[in-house]
Amino acid sequence: MNFRNILKVFLIYLLFLSKIIWADKQRIKICMKQPDMPDNIPREEWERYRKELNNYFIEKTKNHEILNNYEIDIYFYPYLPVESSGQPVALNYMNDLASKLSKKEYDFVVMDERILFNEMALMESPLILSEIKYRQPSLELLHDLSKYINKKDLEFHDPKILSYGIYENKIIGIPFEYDFDVLYYHGKDEKYSKSYNDTQLLLQNMENYTWNDLIKQMESNAQPLRVAFGDDNDLLNFIIEYTSNHYNLSPEYDSNYMDLFTNKSSTNYYTEFRDLVRTFSEKNNARNAALTSLDDAYNYFKKNNSSFFKAKASHHYIFRSEYSNYEIPLSLPPKYQTATTHKYLVANKFSKINPELLAEIALILTDKDAQLFRAKNFGSIPTFDFSKMDTDQDLQNYCHDNPILCQVMEKTKKLYIRDIFKSDTMVPFFEILCLIPIRFKNYFITNDLDYIKFSLTNVYKFITDHLGIYGILSILVSTITILFFTFYIYMTIKLKNHPYMKVISPIFCNFIVLGCILNLIKVLKFIPPYSLLKIKLFLIIDTLGTNLIYIPMFAVAYRIYRIYKTKTLIVYTLNNKRLFIIVFSVIFLAVLYRIIIVFTCRFYYESIGSVRYARIPVGYYSNFKTLNGIYQGYLSFIFIALIFMIVATGSYSKKFGDICYTFVIFSTNISDYIVGRLITRLDGGDNYPLFFFITIIFSCLLHFICVYTLVGSRILLLMRGSRNYSNSSTTNDSSDATQYIALRSRTKGMNILNNISSKNERVHTQSYGGSSTIYSNNNKNEIDTTNSHKASISNNNNNEVDTSNSYKLSISNS
Repeated sequence: MNFRNILKVFLIYLLFLSKIIWADKQRIKICMKQPDMPDNIPREEWERYRKELNNYFIEKTKNHEILNNYEIDIYFYPYLPVESSGQPVALNYMNDLASKLSKKEYDFVVMDERILFNEMALMESPLILSEIKYRQPSLELLHDLSKYINKKDLEFHDPKILSYGIYENKIIGIPFEYDFDVLYYHGKDEKYSKSYNDTQLLLQNMENYTWNDLIKQMESNAQPLRVAFGDDNDLLNFIIEYTSNHYNLSPEYDSNYMDLFTNKSSTNYYTEFRDLVRTFSEKNNARNAALTSLDDAYNYFKKNNSSFFKAKASHHYIFRSEYSNYEIPLSLPPKYQTATTHKYLVANKFSKINPELLAEIALILTDKDAQLFRAKNFGSIPTFDFSKMDTDQDLQNYCHDNPILCQVMEKTKKLYIRDIFKSDTMVPFFEILCLIPIRFKNYFITNDLDYIKFSLTNVYKFITDHLGIYGILSILVSTITILFFTFYIYMTIKLKNHPYMKVISPIFCNFIVLGCILNLIKVLKFIPPYSLLKIKLFLIIDTLGTNLIYIPMFAVAYRIYRIYKTKTLIVYTLNNKRLFIIVFSVIFLAVLYRIIIVFTCRFYYESIGSVRYARIPVGYYSNFKTLNGIYQGYLSFIFIALIFMIVATGSYSKKFGDICYTFVIFSTNISDYIVGRLITRLDGGDNYPLFFFITIIFSCLLHFICVYTLVGSRILLLMRGSRNYSNSSTTNDSSDATQYIALRSRTKGMNILNNISSKNERVHTQSYGGSSTIYSNNNKNEIDTTNSHKASISNNNNNEVDTSNSYKLSISNS
């Protein structure tokens, strides 16, 4: 073998050996945003961060049997905070993140509390599902590590910061870093110079100043200020810091604190705020102020074109080349009120790494040693509970090394942005982050007050919250209609033994009327108050209302259908008692199905509309499409079968007025659909309360016509035309189906009642509501009512029921 072949074999062996060695080292891929000042933080620093953190992890796991085969690989996501096109950067980031997590491109992500759980709210947003493709991405994409982590291992974290990473006792995010807004100033100005003295005077009064006071004094001193609003998070922070100078944004202090953004006095608030923002740019150009990046603001500061540099406390490491940790020139913002930011390490649910190992890795990268390591080398702020400083040596050591930061943190009046934008009626923070900063930027540029007010109104109000006089009138009209229906139910019960009522099966008609009442009541689900219990309650009400209309109507129609199919009026298997049991059982099963859903599914509201459009709350539950589809399939079967039976007997049944069943069921269906669509889809702006009232009138009127057609007209007829009827029981067998068939003509019905009344005065036979009925059980059965009606049923090939002066039914056997 020559030298060349030996060399080839040796190189192949080295290559094979290197593959074996490197194969043992698996990479843990961690995604985090790139530094927010990419132009002023050199790439070498990014690489140093990646290398140092990996070395730290390798050192920590060198004696671990499994983790010593892993290494850290950090990917800096190109998060560009300024987007001149006006698109929300955060939305693009979350969309991209969800896609890459599902594709297993990352094992961990470092994200702040404005991303983590920002979809969680009582009023969920359809935008999340449509944009991110997940309804709850924080739960669907990220691991719950609570099975593998002892909460005692997390007790060194600040309780407030820790709570933002936990949802319903599920540990999703482990605190990674903490940050807050500060003002850096020029600490090396010539001592006792005018600029030095002016700045010192400002610093002495900073705790008492508002932002307006600060800017006014700086203008008096001819001191310029440039503030970065390009990053939506920075703008949102400033909005809350500025507003908190003037108002207490706490629900504990004032439950209606959000009204300050929408009431009459808000005009002055917005005007003053916009004027203030315009001073932060050259020539008072609002557009330039809205697009100023943190790098731009820092460059202004370095050139002495800005007296302060508003940034994060973690940016203090930029000044380390000029100042020691004991001299960093920073101050808290006016009133010492500062917005906080918390970052968390979260694990990808789709990662190929074992969840238990993921939890162990997460603890290594977030424990005290890791946070102190990053604080020392990269200036990050640890998430420690500084209230334990007296008993915790690690905290004492940190504050010894970073005295300025600890002094500032002790004076800080923290503003938790997520808590401010949190209430039962408010949109998820997802919409706040993606839409509100852009809305403010547009307002700065266009000065459109109505635009910004409308946006802030939609943040926490529903268009159905304040219907005013029309809301009261809507409830009044519904109540009056329900009272009429209740009266009909009472009169139906009172007149149930009268033949003119008995033919329509009073008990089932009352069920239908009760269903109409529940249909009117369920409109209340769109108005306050809102709760998950309310969704569940109205789900049952909706089920009862629909089934009390459908099932009794189906039962009566089926009985008539059987009469025609069997060619006999005596159907013993379909008497009232049997039908009542069947109807009750079917309704019970339908309600039971929905009760099971109530106890097994997750319920939530979803807002129709968003910050951009007027919102209306609609209740849903998990697996809604499937479970509701099953229920709707059942209703569709009942509906189709009902229509089939009515059509099958149509040529005969319409002689008896059975077409009213078709009218009732079509009308209630149309009412349910149209009312639901109108209430949730109308965008009438200031006229919406009027449209709501008109919709309620339409619903009440349609249901009233249905009930009147079904039973009300008969009650009115009896109240007008029958003064001397007897309500006593009769010898009529309840199984005689003729008593259930609806009468066709109201005019003929009046003649019947008149004849019945006159007959009562002359005939003293067995009385049945003013009519005399004689039965004979011969081969030819005959029902004869003098001067009222006559029916005969023969068992020949041609059976005929003939009733003079009232109605006629003929059934042919061919």
